[in-house]
Amino acid sequence: MFFYISSSIGFIIAIMLQMGVFSRAALLSGTADVLLLFLAAWSLHQRQKYSWMLVVLFGLIMSAISASPILLLLIVYLSVFLAATRLQMSFWQSPLLSMFLLVFFGTFLEHGVFMLGLFVQGISFSLAEVFTQILLPSVLLNMLLTIPIHALVQEVFRNAAPMGTEI
Repeated sequence: MFFYISSSIGFIIAIMLQMGVFSRAALLSGTADVLLLFLAAWSLHQRQKYSWMLVVLFGLIMSAISASPILLLLIVYLSVFLAATRLQMSFWQSPLLSMFLLVFFGTFLEHGVFMLGLFVQGISFSLAEVFTQILLPSVLLNMLLTIPIHALVQEVFRNAAPMGTEI
C-alpha cells in the first residue's frame, strides 16, 4: 500500500515541477519532461505486480491536463514502462545506464509520436527545425536531469522497501 501512496505522491510532485518550473525553463524551444524522467526511474525501481495500472492512470491524467491529443502520452508512458521492465528483467545490471537509455529513446519516441499526431492533424512543420530547435534541446535537458531524478527515486524506493529486500 505504501508503494502506491509514495508513487502517487511522486507523480503529483513531478507534475507540479513540470508545470510550474521546467515548462518555463526552455532551451531554444525544448523543455525537460520531468514526468518522463520520473516514470523511467520509477519503472526501473518498482517491483510491484500491478504497477502498469498506475502508468495507465498517470498517462490518462497527463493526457487530460495537457494540450496533447488524448492517447499520445499514454502510448509514450506505456512504452517507456514496458521498455523499463524489459531492461530490468534482462541483461542490464546498471540502473543508471538503463535510465539514460530509457530517457534518450523515450524523448525521441515522445517527440516522434507528437510529430506524427501533428502530421495526422494536417499541421505542417519543418523536420529539420523540429529536430534542431525542439528535439535536441529537450534531449539535452532530459539528460542533464536524469542523474538527480534517478538518485531521488532510487533513494525513496530504497527507503520504502521492507527490510531484507533489495531494490
